[in-house]
Amino acid sequence: MIILHHAVPYVPLKYNRMKQTYVILLFSALLFSSQLNAQNKTKEHKIKGATGVAVGGATTSLMQVKQMAINNAKVEALKKAGIEEHINSYTDYFRSESDNKMEELFTSDVLSNIRGSVKNIEDITYDQGFTAENQIKVTATINCIVVEYITSKDLTYVVEVDGVKPIYKNGDYLEFKVTPTQECYMRAFMFSETEDFIFIPNDYEPSFQMAAKKEQYFPTRNNNGESIVDYPLEIDGDKNKETNRVVLVFLKKDIPYTGIVAYEHITAWIMTIPPDERVIESFAFDLYKNAE
Repeated sequence: MIILHHAVPYVPLKYNRMKQTYVILLFSALLFSSQLNAQNKTKEHKIKGATGVAVGGATTSLMQVKQMAINNAKVEALKKAGIEEHINSYTDYFRSESDNKMEELFTSDVLSNIRGSVKNIEDITYDQGFTAENQIKVTATINCIVVEYITSKDLTYVVEVDGVKPIYKNGDYLEFKVTPTQECYMRAFMFSETEDFIFIPNDYEPSFQMAAKKEQYFPTRNNNGESIVDYPLEIDGDKNKETNRVVLVFLKKDIPYTGIVAYEHITAWIMTIPPDERVIESFAFDLYKNAE
């Protein structure tokens, strides 16, 4: 919802979910993949028969054990493709992905260390049984494509972000500035306890290329130094506290995000971008309705 507030467009940070167009998403993904391969930044490996084993605990459901087995099969597929450097990072990534543990993923070096990704998982088969201790045991076998990154992280590509506070009160405004070492574009996502959404770009701030080594303020400012839009922080309902996380993805190329605005889909999109072309910064903050 967008209304006018003091003659400035007012963008509440409880933005409606973006429209989903799966045809566009599929086309964009295929086009982007082709472009990357043409630039020799990725190499694809077709993997067949990668297996993973998982054993459940006393409170683990069969569905959870199956997902754990698939995650272990993904790790095995990466090994088959010859990607074994930082293999523990893949284990952490797949676990945080299936457990929806965004905090772990965006506050670690996991995404920086990963040297490839797994896509097009198909022909999944399961072999179910029990251990001698009567625990559920599942072996998953998958066919998939492993995308190997030819490039590594660009150590000269750094973005400094200032201004995000650890605590806000209801009605406060989110403001920050970024200073990139190279020209880049930005996608800004907000993850709250009730919804996930993208707030940059928006109707008032289209995607644009930021200059290298120059401060860029958000909300964007006009020639008079005034914000052209506001980002007010609001809590819905009766609760007094809400935890939020801002994830900023900085890109060397103007790559749009057209997928579902949800943690697992956004991380999957990030994984399609070679490590030398992206920088990720993440900040958590608490929002209080009645802050003292």
